[in-house]
Amino acid sequence: MAESKRIYQIDLFRFIAASAVVLYHYLYRGYKGGNMSLLRFDEIGEYFKYGYLGVDLFFIISGFVIAFSIKHRSLPKFCYSRFKRLYPMYWICLIITFVIVYFFGAPRYLVTFKQLLANFTMVQELLGQGNIDGAYWSLYIELKFYLIIAVFLIVNRFKQISLDYLVYFWLLLSSLRLFIEPSEIYDAIHHLFILDWSAYFIAGIVFCQIFLQGPALKHFIALPWCLYLSIDGALGRIHWLARTFHSEFSPYIIAATIVVFYMVMLLVSCKRLQRFNSPKFVKIGMLTYPLYLIHQHIGFIIFNQLHSYINKYVLVSAVTLLMLGIAYILSDWVEPRVMRLFKRS
Repeated sequence: MAESKRIYQIDLFRFIAASAVVLYHYLYRGYKGGNMSLLRFDEIGEYFKYGYLGVDLFFIISGFVIAFSIKHRSLPKFCYSRFKRLYPMYWICLIITFVIVYFFGAPRYLVTFKQLLANFTMVQELLGQGNIDGAYWSLYIELKFYLIIAVFLIVNRFKQISLDYLVYFWLLLSSLRLFIEPSEIYDAIHHLFILDWSAYFIAGIVFCQIFLQGPALKHFIALPWCLYLSIDGALGRIHWLARTFHSEFSPYIIAATIVVFYMVMLLVSCKRLQRFNSPKFVKIGMLTYPLYLIHQHIGFIIFNQLHSYINKYVLVSAVTLLMLGIAYILSDWVEPRVMRLFKRS
């Protein structure tokens, strides 16, 4: 990235993470929890049940990318770049999803115009409205991460400080849940500093520091602690997964998967995966965001409408290809035109 200003491996891993989430939703989540899809894959679904961990990888990547992007940016430039990256594509996918759900989603999926208006903000949770698509929950987490970075940039404007201050302060807060009981004050801190997921973002920042500055002892103190907190948090969600899906989830597979994420990102940060640093990954990296936003409820609605007429493997393959095609059109044709409008305005 020092030469090309882009780490192409990140695009590849981002796409792999998105694909894991899509397969998890289509081949496991849809029929196992909440009666979301009538298309059942009992015979192979168990192989894709851990695909939800793709979101965990997203958060590590987000920490890495944001830490890299702020090194020469002011607060206004950071806010504008994040707005431009998140909102236009989100609004496009939101409107498409709303129209499909409004006309074809009943009785499983129902939406209102009030809900649509709230979802335009991306903070519908604060407004007491549900997500129009289930995938949107992680965007609220991302926004809170950006808010934390924005506060750091404000402080940094008045007093130049190292990103290490944020890393270790946030890591300290993230460790509180291991030592103190829940309380109103702790719950507020937990919510504001996204302590369920913070270890991933912190790890991403540390990986970026290694990439930019080279490895140092402080990094190999922070990273194992981030890994421990990440695994501890992921294992803490097993009870919710078991209740929701009436199935057992292996703590060993979950922990091993997170370790693999960390090892891959460490290899990237130490520049050991340069053979994969090819510009050809940019296109698939661009697919990731629209694919993530568009695939879930629309895919389930198509399944529910057509499952009686088409072989389920043909149907899930066709819908997956359709979502990839839509994501390509949105990223390669629609988004550039929308961005040009932003530049002119």
